[in-house]
Amino acid sequence: MIDPVPVVLEGLTDDHIADVLEIERESFPAPWTEAMFRQEVEEKWLSRSFVAKIDGVIVAYVIAWFLRGEVHVLNLAVTKDHQRRGIARRMLAHVIGLASEEACHLVTLEVRVSNDPAKLLYMSMGFAPVGIRRRYYHDNDEDALVMTKRLGARL
Repeated sequence: MIDPVPVVLEGLTDDHIADVLEIERESFPAPWTEAMFRQEVEEKWLSRSFVAKIDGVIVAYVIAWFLRGEVHVLNLAVTKDHQRRGIARRMLAHVIGLASEEACHLVTLEVRVSNDPAKLLYMSMGFAPVGIRRRYYHDNDEDALVMTKRLGARL
């Protein structure tokens, strides 16, 4: 159920990294390192990364790369206590909105083949499965489902 609590989105900064690392470690079996997140903050020409706050507390983040008319969503995570409230949808919609504003034509992402809730979210937002990356996830060699969403008329 979507929670009516107001969510504020902000660009990822160095000040957010400690909180984002906590969410990352809670969410993924092979979490990114602090250095990886710092690089996202520094690489403004490529990375568009955001945190979601409720009452000043970071509850989610998204990492996306914008390059040559395409967007690749690398990471999207919400704290367990705030899942199923529409926060991931709102963050992904924000990235898609930016992509449209910048005349990007494609948004891509990978998701674990076993992650049915995420796959359902992405499909409900217009993403379609286009392929499999075999043994993509290093922690358990699980396959990744590649999903894309086309934007605008350009193919």
